[in-house]
Parts: sequence; C-alpha cells; structure tokens
Amino acid sequence: MCLRGLTNVYIMKLLRLAITVNSTSAPYNQFSLGFKEAIDQTLCSLLEHDVLIDKNIKAFHGDGSILKMLKLIKGLVKKNKYDVIHIHSGLTGIIFLLAIFPFRLGLLKKTVFTLHNSWNVLKPRNQFLNFIVMLASRKVCTCSVSSQDSIPKIINYFVGKKTKAIVNGFDHQRIDRVKVNKKSRIHFDKDSKIKIVYIGAFNNTKNQIALLRVLKEFKIDGELIFLGDGFNKDFLKLFSKDIPNFLKITFKGQVDRGVAIEHMLEADVFISLSKGEGMPIAVLESMYAGCFMVLSKIPPHEEILPPKEGCFFVEPSSKREVINALDYIVNNIKILKNHNANSIEHAANHFSVEAMLDKYLKIYTILSLK
Repeated sequence: MCLRGLTNVYIMKLLRLAITVNSTSAPYNQFSLGFKEAIDQTLCSLLEHDVLIDKNIKAFHGDGSILKMLKLIKGLVKKNKYDVIHIHSGLTGIIFLLAIFPFRLGLLKKTVFTLHNSWNVLKPRNQFLNFIVMLASRKVCTCSVSSQDSIPKIINYFVGKKTKAIVNGFDHQRIDRVKVNKKSRIHFDKDSKIKIVYIGAFNNTKNQIALLRVLKEFKIDGELIFLGDGFNKDFLKLFSKDIPNFLKITFKGQVDRGVAIEHMLEADVFISLSKGEGMPIAVLESMYAGCFMVLSKIPPHEEILPPKEGCFFVEPSSKREVINALDYIVNNIKILKNHNANSIEHAANHFSVEAMLDKYLKIYTILSLK
C-alpha cells in the first residue's frame, strides 16, 4: 500500500485495465469515479479516452495499440507496487498477462476480473480470452446474478469456486445533481405527447431495429430519441425514413452521460428490446429518472424486477407484444407520468453504486493483504 501525504493512513494502490473510457464506460463511471477519494488509482485503457479524466485518477492509454498498452503496463508494474489489479475485459487481461510474463507472475495473486456482460452475448473470441483471464485471476466477479448464471457449466467447473456475483449499481446522487442543475435547454419537443428514449450502441444485440419495424405498423403521436453510436447507425436512420411522420425520430449519437441523464429526466418512456445485457446501467438510471419501462424478456432485465405498474416486459421478436405495450402507453400516458414513485424507490434501494463498491472494496482488501 502507499502512504499518502504525511498522515499515517495507508491508501490502497490499484491498477485498473479497460478497453475504453467514455461516457458509458462502467470501469470509469462506476468504479474509478466511485473510488476516486478512497483509492490511489491508475487507469490504463487500450483506446484513447473520450472523456475528461478526474484529476484524482492517473490515466494512460495505448492509443489503440496493443503493443503500446503492453509497454505501458510493463512500465507501470515496474515503477509501482500495486496492491490490486482490476481487469475489466478479456483482451486487456491477456495484454496484462503478456506484460508480467515471466518475472512478475506473482501479481496474479492480486488480480480480480469482472465479467461485464452475459456469456451468450460475447463473441467466441472474447469468450476464449475471458476464459483464459478468469483462469489466471485470483478472483472473478460478474456484474449480475444472470451474468453468473450465463457462464457455461464447463467454464464454471474451472472458475466457479472463485466467482461471485456483485450486482452493478448506479449513482442516483448524480441523477439528483443533474436534475437540480439541469440547464434550460430542452431535448424533446415541448409539444410531443409521448417522449421516448432508447439508449445503447447501434448493434444487433441492442436491437433497435425491432422497435422501428413495429413503428412502421403502429401509429404513435410523439417523439423518439436514440442515443448511441455504432455500425448499424446509418442503416437504422435510413430504415426510419419509412416510418409515418406522426412520430418524430432523432438519432443524436453518443452524448455525455450528464446529457443522457437529462434525456431520461425529460422522457416519459424508456425502451430496450435488447437481446442480451450484463446489468444495464441505462435501465437503472431511467427507472430512477421516472421513466415507464418497456423491456425485453431477458434474464438481466427480469433480474431488475421493476414494479409491475412501472414496466411492460415483451418478447422482442413478437410485434404483437411490443404493439400491446405501446398501445397501453398511448392510452395511459397521463396516469403513467404520475405513478413512478415505486420505480424510483426500487432503483435507489436495490441498485445503489455504494453497495456495489462496498462489496468490491472487501475483495480488494483480501487481495491486498496477501
């Protein structure tokens, strides 16, 4: 451990490894920011940072180069005596293994790996990389119970005893601050009868196309804003042009997390027809922001278990179920706007980032003592 200042308080020293640092990055937003006052953290990512890093956190990146990140890690572990190494992806874990081989393999006793998704969502390459890093790490955590349950039995045979589910939490105080300090700008048209937000990367897993296909057949007078970026963006924008203009549709790209929260606070409805997740922070944040939820029937969404009056679960491949959900919203929008107290309380009580960080701190402490 390192001694900070002239006090006798020892501050844990941690190296955090992630692919990217951006407005939706859990390793930065939930972990690095959550521990910024309590732990001396160094954050090393493969890709260049897309956000301004907090002054309390030392940060480096490999500029997209595996070789550069490998050299960075080699230099960091040579100059610093880390108490804990927290790995947030299979690829950065492999780079770490190469960086410490063969003379610093003892650092594996200080490593914890977090699986941030459900196993079935991962590409075969990433499943393989994750498995290798899970084998090598001393502790393995999953971001939800459903994420742990998704790990195949053959993988669990090797890593099950050292694996623990620590459910992702969100910072509800951050949403409170955004709500209080929200600028005068309005993201939705003030005349929109129903305001819908859909947040997530534009890829096949997040499944935005399922909603757009339904909207070709179901008339809804309102506004839909998509937040996110990805390889499906141009296709989705083109597809949306065939939807009747009763519904205003806007694609805003990836935005700052504070701006995303502003959208949630303005929206009446949050929709996710995703095919797979880990523990979706945007769902938790939107629920706390007061949105009515339309969620796909997948284990991570069902694990959240929102109050019945605040959520409609649908099979994303069933147009009829999605239409029924939208029809319910259209006919009950005035009631839904004023009956979200239970959802807000549920999110705050069961998914606080403080509870998540407390459980990780206990794991960090165990790793640092040996």
